[in-house]
Amino acid sequence: MGYSKEWLTEEEVKKLLGLPNLDEKYETWILLLYTPALRITEALNVRVRDILIEKKEINVIGGKKRKDNDIEPVPCNLQVLRQIKSYCERNDLKPSDYIMFTNKGKKADRSWAYRKLNDLCKEAGIDKKIGTHTMRRSRATHLLNKGIALAKVSRYLRHKNLATTMAYLNITTADIQKELEEMGDPVSDIIKAEG
Repeated sequence: MGYSKEWLTEEEVKKLLGLPNLDEKYETWILLLYTPALRITEALNVRVRDILIEKKEINVIGGKKRKDNDIEPVPCNLQVLRQIKSYCERNDLKPSDYIMFTNKGKKADRSWAYRKLNDLCKEAGIDKKIGTHTMRRSRATHLLNKGIALAKVSRYLRHKNLATTMAYLNITTADIQKELEEMGDPVSDIIKAEG
């Protein structure tokens, strides 16, 4: 299996979701991993009852360094929540059913989800080392690139500190220095130039 440090571009995510014969079940999985940037263990534990359209949230149970009964609401796009809920209704899923399940109706596991995501990426012509965490990293990168502040992206990912998010997104001090130089560091306007 293995942990992938790569991410997908927005175009690659569109390609993946735009596969001509993409089963609705796997489209739902991709949206569940990508949109709220869930960890695979969090996504695997999402049940139908955890989709809260009226609050525009998904209740995430457990997760990294949390107890199995800890519930944390995670914001999610309303259109995506409605799509997931409609999928659940069309497939007669009960409130207690897991959204990510195998072809035999059992709760999916990490390795099964990993293999399926890799198969779909290959089918979409995406030639990258992909893991289930790739969807989370991709979403975080896309949010940052759209101008959402790093601190807000960090909170969205449910990281305990900003340093984790910076390392996660591979943001270095050299990146920050380059951006300051490109924008014309405003401190130059504040201090007097030395003579």
